[in-house]
Amino acid sequence: MTAGTVTPAREGGAESPVRIQIRRWPRSPVFYGIVVAVIAALAGQWGHVSPPAAYGLCSACHGRDLLNWTLNHVEGTHLFVTAAGSHWPLLTVIGVVLGSFAASKKNREFGSIDIGGNLRQFGLGFIVMCVALFVGGCPTRIILRTGYGDVAAIFTLFGIAGGIVIATLSMRWVARR
Repeated sequence: MTAGTVTPAREGGAESPVRIQIRRWPRSPVFYGIVVAVIAALAGQWGHVSPPAAYGLCSACHGRDLLNWTLNHVEGTHLFVTAAGSHWPLLTVIGVVLGSFAASKKNREFGSIDIGGNLRQFGLGFIVMCVALFVGGCPTRIILRTGYGDVAAIFTLFGIAGGIVIATLSMRWVARR
């Protein structure tokens, strides 16, 4: 027997679980990760975009490279830019900011959180960025340097882990007040 001959097909009835799952895919972070990975692979293959090995996502380094690349091309200066950003600007910082903004607007989570001490927050952020530039703050690079036994990288790795723990605990403490 074929479907629909004995009992008529339901119109507007419940959808199959497979259709529900497929409809949820475009809202999933996994879906966006796959899309971005495919775009990155296509850009690497046909756009000749190839960052050097062990070049992670670092807002300090990529922000510096974006600023230096822009100044080099606009003002004609000769500031240092890594090999990954020498021919094309590294737009990862802008992509992360715009992507997080779009995600927060889409999920209705956009808003400011007053955790107090704006000058203190600015000062701590300034220190973090300076230390990241001094040590080579990309987490991928720090882990690779730790694997090679670099003492500064070991201290940096423990500093990052400690900073994450302290920041998480302080944010939870502020949220409870």
